[in-house]
Amino acid sequence: MIRPLQILLLLVIILLSGCREVVTVPKEKSYVSVYDYFEEITGENLKTSVLVVTKNGNSAELTLRILISDDLREKMMHTEKPIYFSFADMPGNETIKNLLAETPSLVQIELNSKESRYTISQQLKLKENLSEADNQALLSPANYRFQVINEEKLSVASFMGLEYSLLPEDNKK
Repeated sequence: MIRPLQILLLLVIILLSGCREVVTVPKEKSYVSVYDYFEEITGENLKTSVLVVTKNGNSAELTLRILISDDLREKMMHTEKPIYFSFADMPGNETIKNLLAETPSLVQIELNSKESRYTISQQLKLKENLSEADNQALLSPANYRFQVINEEKLSVASFMGLEYSLLPEDNKK
């Protein structure tokens, strides 16, 4: 009689322990390079303001506000290799490049889970004695494109039309 009671008790213990709720926490996906998801770096996931170009003597500063979607920002935050940003001439044009005394340093920003808005600022060292036409070209946002660059210093995404803002707060009527 004791034997069936022990078996029944053992079965109840096994059943009760098997009913324990198991909670699995999803592991955040990681990426090696920004190239792993470059096709998602579009105007839908990354919006830009009007590029502000400020000249001071033989230097200039380019400043752009950006808005990164939560999904893209999470991917960028979980990317092993560095992600850079820079500005360049429009494709097929070297107007701005020809005004520079040296190649500007690439820009990195510290991404965090609480912020979706960032400011990209890049310093340019200019050649001396620029003409009035050179200055006008330098100060025109339409002459630039914004680039997202991978660890090999290659552009993986470009944004043109920097004379227009795509940020929601700049387009309220």
